Amino acid sequence: MLVKYKQDYEKIALGLLSFTPDLKKFDRLRAELDNYTTDDQLELDLWRTDQGDFVGIVGIEIESTYILLRHLAFTPDYRTEENAFAVLDALTKRFPDKRLMAPVNMTEIVSAWERHQGERQADQDRSAENR
Repeated sequence: MLVKYKQDYEKIALGLLSFTPDLKKFDRLRAELDNYTTDDQLELDLWRTDQGDFVGIVGIEIESTYILLRHLAFTPDYRTEENAFAVLDALTKRFPDKRLMAPVNMTEIVSAWERHQGERQADQDRSAENR
């Protein structure tokens, strides 16, 4: 489940963001978190399991017709395609009128998610035809 970032989650967010390759140095990590808290077009959300543990983080930029995936990271035990797809599904449910886009370094996961979406829709269409 997506949970909007708030100040109480600062240490958790810093820890999760540190799993992204471009945020290994603390000063860069701190600056990025500050960007998310001061720029109205940026949003940071934590991913929480059903058991209540924070295991992932996603940062997006919200534009008029799309959302841009800026950061997506999970703790090592939760780095699965299934978890990434669940986060992307949750984002598109939150922003149904916006297209999900990604920078070059994240296009692979978004492309895989889009293929998965297409396959899921095709399965639903087949099920509807068989009723």
